[in-house]
Amino acid sequence: MKLEIVNTKKQRKKFIDFRYNLYKNDLYYVSTIEFTFKMIFNQTTEFAKECIIKPVMVLDNLNVCAEAILIKTKNDDFVQIAFFEALEHQYDAVELIKSAARIFAKENNVNRVIVGLYGHLSYGVGFTVDIVRPNTFDSIYTKKYYIDYFKEYTKHELCAFSSKLNDLYPYMRNRKSNITIRPINFKDFKNEMILFKDICDKTIGKTFLYSKTKDTHFYDLMINLRFFLKKENILFACNNSEVVGFIFWHPDYNEILSAGHQESILSIGLKYIFNKNKIKRVKLNSIGVLEQYEGIVTMNLLNEASKYMKQYDILETNFVWKNNKKSMRINTHLLKNIERNFLVMEEEI
Repeated sequence: MKLEIVNTKKQRKKFIDFRYNLYKNDLYYVSTIEFTFKMIFNQTTEFAKECIIKPVMVLDNLNVCAEAILIKTKNDDFVQIAFFEALEHQYDAVELIKSAARIFAKENNVNRVIVGLYGHLSYGVGFTVDIVRPNTFDSIYTKKYYIDYFKEYTKHELCAFSSKLNDLYPYMRNRKSNITIRPINFKDFKNEMILFKDICDKTIGKTFLYSKTKDTHFYDLMINLRFFLKKENILFACNNSEVVGFIFWHPDYNEILSAGHQESILSIGLKYIFNKNKIKRVKLNSIGVLEQYEGIVTMNLLNEASKYMKQYDILETNFVWKNNKKSMRINTHLLKNIERNFLVMEEEI
């Protein structure tokens, strides 16, 4: 058994094939996460190009039994064991990856290793603790036994909430204020994404493990999603010319995709064109409001977004850190039901 750093074309193919084969026919896995993986693995975005990455895999008799991408971002004081995948009962192989991560951390002058982050919070976060249906769009799915490989690490808990939309509508009322709400302007998409990134930094930028990035980060991330979005999926709350909050929501595109199979942008596009009316779950990806405007603006954003959700049955949030008391309190009050649980693990060296 040996650990290899992935450099050659042959090694890269073996690394990718292992991921594909591991999740093939897995009825809880929808492959939209692979687009994020490719951004990092191929370093195709400005964010990824700034990262120091080291893909590693462990071979046993020439067969891959575990792999990961070690990542050090420009602004973080930790390294990541990202895109970790492994077969069951491969403790010795995983120990080799953990040892490589400790060395990688020392090389980059940091003393923390994070597992369960995939480059950036906007790319996805968390190992799956429990799951009863396929992963939603923009959320992670991992094999449940992965957590046991890192059982000695410090654990950080996250969850996703859900509710029937009919139960939420009574809460969706506009509160009187001077705030106006407008949809994104797709004719100026790049600058709007720069604005989106700026308000994200100002509102959810203090979230655990959030990292500030270049202005074009969200443009690079969402340019391929542009075809699937409607202008009302991103709403800005404005006080005169100042953006003071936002909400980003979208249908759960994964509902119409095939679990356990690889999907291309073309196949997703075609399935969306012909089956979009079958989607019954909507994803509240993120919402952020400047502290002095919280409350009224938050409810007004939710109310405005709800006007476009009439065809859907269920609303599900993105991840919420369980130690974020404010977010947990709001979500517990409004949505009540914890739909999924995730873990992020941390080791101090």
